[in-house]
Amino acid sequence: MPQEIELKLKLPPEAVHAFWQCPALATLPHASPVGQHLYSAYYDTPDQHLRRHGAALRLRRQGEQWIQTLKRGGGAVGGLHSRQEHETPVAAQLVSFTAMIEAGAGDLIEDDAIRRAITVVFVTDFSRTSSVVEPAPGTIIEVSVDRGAVVSGRRRDTLCEVELELKQGEPDALFDLAEALMHALPLRLDNVSKAERGYRLAAGQGIQPVKAAAVALYPEMSVDAAFQTIAGACLQQLQANETGVLERSDPEYVHQARVAIRRLRSAFNVFADAVPKSALSEHLTRLRDIAGALGTARDWDVFAAEVLPPALAGLPADAAQGLRRRTSALRGRARREARALLASSSYSLAVLRFARALAVMSWQAQRAQSCAEAAALPLKSFADTVLTARAKKMRKRGRHADRGNAAHLHALRIQVKKLRYCCEFLSALYSRKPAAAFLKRLETLQAVLGRLNDDAAAQQRLDELAPKLREPGAQEVVSYLRGFFAGDAHATLARFDAAWKRARKAKAFW
Repeated sequence: MPQEIELKLKLPPEAVHAFWQCPALATLPHASPVGQHLYSAYYDTPDQHLRRHGAALRLRRQGEQWIQTLKRGGGAVGGLHSRQEHETPVAAQLVSFTAMIEAGAGDLIEDDAIRRAITVVFVTDFSRTSSVVEPAPGTIIEVSVDRGAVVSGRRRDTLCEVELELKQGEPDALFDLAEALMHALPLRLDNVSKAERGYRLAAGQGIQPVKAAAVALYPEMSVDAAFQTIAGACLQQLQANETGVLERSDPEYVHQARVAIRRLRSAFNVFADAVPKSALSEHLTRLRDIAGALGTARDWDVFAAEVLPPALAGLPADAAQGLRRRTSALRGRARREARALLASSSYSLAVLRFARALAVMSWQAQRAQSCAEAAALPLKSFADTVLTARAKKMRKRGRHADRGNAAHLHALRIQVKKLRYCCEFLSALYSRKPAAAFLKRLETLQAVLGRLNDDAAAQQRLDELAPKLREPGAQEVVSYLRGFFAGDAHATLARFDAAWKRARKAKAFW
């Protein structure tokens, strides 16, 4: 099947006219933009049989003609969508199962009951304005602006987006053009396809916080391909939570965006022997900035919504009004700062540039001989080595940790988390049950250490709050809370030794 490679970008409706006047387009050899109306019906079974098997089936009306398109495989990272695509003209708006078989999807429709169940799930109805540009000899990109809606029954979701589809040349050219456009216009990368929008609409689902998904690794993968897959999945999780951070009040979006960044930074550490950090230093620096803003917002979310309420439960309702107000103000400020960062053009450019580095594996050109040797290992051998080293670091940190020292326990928590992420990234290469059992022990230990960290962080929040509180009795409340968190830490520490012993003695699954 032919490969469709495109970048998708969100475009504010008010910027549509300016888009076609943008110097990034106007200065390139291009054809005059041409408009057309496109109506597409997407087909599947009620239980989404095709979607669950990674396929999308579409019938699109172009003028008087109907085109059936089957898309399979691939995915989207950083706005770059890559899928196998098979197109067949059909006589009317009737699914051609013969064309699906010719496209290699006969395995999906062998059952007659599945064929009978396939029906329209949603439609897209939009106007497309397109032009073809030639940034360099031999490079051809189709530039399209789509404005319209995705419709399922009475539900409707408007869309206004740009598609840059590579017709000829290398994917680098898409990123070059996208970056030039983003310097001039308020564009954002978009990982959500029209099909994904439609399925959400059909299910009556709005956006939801997105947790880390299992990563599909295979022993025959190269080390580079495994890093590309893992880092791409982390970037996708970050992007999937962007809209929620910007537009929703649910703190879970901030939490999951922060988790995505932490996992991404951990992926760099896991593959440090094969992927030189020096080649990606710009991206690591930007990731630290993003992590800092999201981390501050998350810390105040945890303090305000999870840690403080049970601590104040034993006090009169009006005893801590000033503290609550001040906490709410600082929490709001931290959230606004995180939103401002994710809304900035510099953030969008950082994501685009990192997506580009992943797509073209830019680190390969800067790899030293030592890194090349590690990258040449079979993936499972590389994974064995990394997991062994990570587990050794955790055990060493735990042996030398002073149970009464919060800094020591925090350092151990970081090592436990790094080992856990490493296991989650690489466990697909091993037997499922032993890996799950190992991870469960790590998670139990991490939960104890996380509770201790929350108590220590709460003391730091009080350090920041206390000097600003002027209400009568406020300092007494602060003193009470300090005692509460110290007592909670003491009680939690009593569970530490058992959790540590189980994690330390957990049988390696690699």
